Amino acid sequence: MAHYFIDVSSYQPSSYAYFLDKKRRGAKGVVIKTSEGGYGGTPYVSQSGRAQIANARKAGLKVAVYHYAKFNSLRYGANDPVNEANLMANTARAWGCGSDTLMVLDAEDPVLRHDAAADAAIFYNALKRKGFKHFDIYGPGSWFWAGRLKIGTSYGLKGWPAAYGSSGSGVSGAKAWQYTDNWKGLGVDGSLDYGGQYTTKSETPVKPKKITKDNVHEYYYCYNPARIITKTTIYQHKTAKLSRKSNRGLKLFAGTPVDIAKVHFDKDGIVPYFELANGTFITANRNMVTNAYYESPLKEIKVLHRIKLYRDLQRTKVVSHKGHTGNSWPKGTEFTVSKVIPYKGSWVLKLDNGFYCTAYKQYVRKVK
Repeated sequence: MAHYFIDVSSYQPSSYAYFLDKKRRGAKGVVIKTSEGGYGGTPYVSQSGRAQIANARKAGLKVAVYHYAKFNSLRYGANDPVNEANLMANTARAWGCGSDTLMVLDAEDPVLRHDAAADAAIFYNALKRKGFKHFDIYGPGSWFWAGRLKIGTSYGLKGWPAAYGSSGSGVSGAKAWQYTDNWKGLGVDGSLDYGGQYTTKSETPVKPKKITKDNVHEYYYCYNPARIITKTTIYQHKTAKLSRKSNRGLKLFAGTPVDIAKVHFDKDGIVPYFELANGTFITANRNMVTNAYYESPLKEIKVLHRIKLYRDLQRTKVVSHKGHTGNSWPKGTEFTVSKVIPYKGSWVLKLDNGFYCTAYKQYVRKVK
């Protein structure tokens, strides 16, 4: 059976009477705004949130909290989602929210990158480091349909899409649905909870999926990508025993490109890890490192630094670009990609103009 819940921001009342009224009208839960933006930009913390949480709990409503995202790692760097996660976590802690609190990411602002799910993963990882265990994602139904937001995943996201004027959210597998911004004529957003996490379920830790040969590729790189870029700070390890702190060597900060010599697997032949040319080892976990080269699917790119185009896959015959230094194409140039080609351990892009260029993420950025 589905149950009603509401969500509130700073402009809604924070009194006990307000939340008691919503409880008596049928709401069983409330999602309360903590913050918006992050420490590195224009952070905002709700001035009503602390009182709203206290009085909603007093009224008998189950409380979750949400953060309105404005991060974009492509524009502002990989730490941008981390800064916003830290603001949410610190605010929630200060307001008495424990590690079992449901932490919801509100992903709907136009400033978010198209692949908002990628930045959401960085955000959730930062919340996990702060000790929180339960997460969900809210956004327009159209963003879920287009793949910009994803449910399921290793973060246990149930999904809370917004879709008004319809008979359902239209998002397969979603466990909640915001269907109105005027619940019972009270001027507050109203939603239905099909899974219980916003209204009835007692919180239990999210159990990580068991890694098997069938699903390990979802969490780790099972092949040699030739070069990776670190997404978080990681360590080189002197031996293949990556879990031992005493085995740590050089620290690699987020954004560091690293060349991979070999890929190995653990004693069970399931979980992979990388060996570097200097004989040290690093993780192959997709949450911590990313392939430095784009792979399919890829449709359009934008140049980040000057690049050259080539007439051949081997990239030996430079395409002339008259009027430009060194026959290069300048920053901001956009190209349509017709094919992503694996070549000598890395990747090369074939463009729709018939020429070839690098797929290295420090030189070209995916547009779509």
